[in-house]
Amino acid sequence: MKFLVCLLLSFVFLGCENASSKLPTEPVYYDVAGYVSGQIEKLTAQKPTVEKSTFISGQTNLQTTAQIDWAKELELFKQADINKPAFRTSYTITRPDSLTYEYKLKSTEDKLTVRSLRVQLDSVTRQPIQIQAVLKTENPLYMSERHLVLISGSQPRQGWGVHSYQIEGFQQLTYFDRNNFRVNGHISR
Repeated sequence: MKFLVCLLLSFVFLGCENASSKLPTEPVYYDVAGYVSGQIEKLTAQKPTVEKSTFISGQTNLQTTAQIDWAKELELFKQADINKPAFRTSYTITRPDSLTYEYKLKSTEDKLTVRSLRVQLDSVTRQPIQIQAVLKTENPLYMSERHLVLISGSQPRQGWGVHSYQIEGFQQLTYFDRNNFRVNGHISR
């Protein structure tokens, strides 16, 4: 009988667990990774033509192609996502207006890659018009800085989507020259 009472009491206490602790937490920052992942799926399915220019270490290359691996092409924009539990208190949040989110890395968190993120939303759709980010990596052997801009908007018969993107920055290994680069892509529909 004691066993049955103990078993019954344990079920009662286990059933009283706080249900709110099991609910997913609300994202603190704008879901850049979710937006970019959705655009990658959409662009992969549509296969639009892209006018792309690259400038790497003094060499310029221009091309127009529909053969783009969108997951690789927009990977840095996914890396600009700061919606991770460990980052919940790492950024200051500024709202210059109701359509703009600005996040800046706190000075105490200088080891994180994403230094700043700015998301500007459309007033009607509440979808991103522009996403800007600065990513910086620095250690004794390597330094890199990348400035990212993703421009989106409404498109006839295709809904909301990416219009253009730009990635600009540099990479430098210790004891080697700095390699500057710039990638511009304009999507033709």
